[in-house]
Amino acid sequence: MLIQYFLSFLILLIIYRVVIKWKQGILTSRDLIFWIGFWFVVGIIILLPDTTSFMAELVGVGRGADLVVYLSIVLIFYIIFQMTIKIEKLERNITKVVRTVAMKDEVKGDQGRVGGASKNETKNLQQ
Repeated sequence: MLIQYFLSFLILLIIYRVVIKWKQGILTSRDLIFWIGFWFVVGIIILLPDTTSFMAELVGVGRGADLVVYLSIVLIFYIIFQMTIKIEKLERNITKVVRTVAMKDEVKGDQGRVGGASKNETKNLQQ
């Protein structure tokens, strides 16, 4: 019973931090709703652990703990998938920026410079 109080307090702190991050503009409204909903469900499971057993019976899983594990794995893989998409998008954007900067440097005609370094700097690096 003590663990339920501790975890409930911890969840309230996490929700508080989520709201702070949203107010700072770090999280979108969509993220805010997702994380508050997620932690709300976790709180219900902590305070009413029999709900997982009831839900497990409804979907045909043996134990409530098994259902939680299965759903957690699915959620983790979904989050990894979303993060992979964002990372790939960032890499494409970085490539575009680097190409644009390289083209601008090329157009400026950095005479006497090789790859952004002067000829003397290049000689020093080669030694």
